[in-house]
Amino acid sequence: MTASALCLALATACGNIASVGMVGAPATETPAGTSPGTPAGTPTATSTGTPTKAAVPAGFKRVGSDANGLTVAVPQKWLALDLTKDDLDQTLKQTGLSGEALEQARRSLRALVANRAIWASDQASAESSPNKFATNLNGFCQDDAGSPPPADQLIADVKGQLEQLGAKVNEAGEVPIDNGGKAVRVVYRLPSHGIEIRGTQYYVQSPGKTCIVTLSTDRDGQQALFDQIARTTQPT
Repeated sequence: MTASALCLALATACGNIASVGMVGAPATETPAGTSPGTPAGTPTATSTGTPTKAAVPAGFKRVGSDANGLTVAVPQKWLALDLTKDDLDQTLKQTGLSGEALEQARRSLRALVANRAIWASDQASAESSPNKFATNLNGFCQDDAGSPPPADQLIADVKGQLEQLGAKVNEAGEVPIDNGGKAVRVVYRLPSHGIEIRGTQYYVQSPGKTCIVTLSTDRDGQQALFDQIARTTQPT
């Protein structure tokens, strides 16, 4: 399975998992302008343009760790699972799921665990969703075999993969992110089980790896929030 396919499978499955009440321990709040393990007051940018630590926007918290390979800032009210630490079966007991729904949740989260992924969700969004779909994020990193591809090649590859999966790509290009670096940004719509997913992916390259953050919702009007979140992506 390609990285794009995995991201989308996790996004759609986990959106429906979150809608039935899965919760995880809220991530620890990090002071604005710092990252986990960085003392408050440490400078977060330089004048050289070299990627540095991305600041945490007001009202956000940073989730992820070195174990995940990346961190990203999400709104304080979002819930996150630490899939490098949390006991999966114990977490699933909290959902009240049973039967096929429980197995679907287990399969989806095992894929996240295997990739040491970040998973976070705005559970309140499911209440206003006609599909009971919770706006959610997943993020993980993959090791690069050899030199990473240039941005134009990565854009072409990602667009091709998404279109093969039935997605309509609306925007694709290279954009600046908050740590002073750049990312490939792709915005698309994907029909899935009767729901039209509005998705955004950021591909952030770092020495030896590429980190992929995917944000998904079934509602319009979330693009500014998605970009604000994804721009805080910080490979570790």
